[in-house]
Amino acid sequence: MTEVNFNETSTYNVDAACAAQDKYCEELRFPHFAPYRGICYTCGMQIYSNGGYSVEYASKHLVTGCPFCHVSYVD
Repeated sequence: MTEVNFNETSTYNVDAACAAQDKYCEELRFPHFAPYRGICYTCGMQIYSNGGYSVEYASKHLVTGCPFCHVSYVD
């Protein structure tokens, strides 16, 4: 089970989150599904903005869909 750290803050920075996702995919040799500039292909929202994916999330998880319209980038 993953432990939640309530003291950890979330950072929302588009350039840093894009770079973090690039690095994560490259290091683990995963396909890069997320839009490269973070703009959802379907709804046009910035997926790395407040309410979306943080820099910390993008550096530790494969982004496969939009947190706003829930479209899958894998299909």
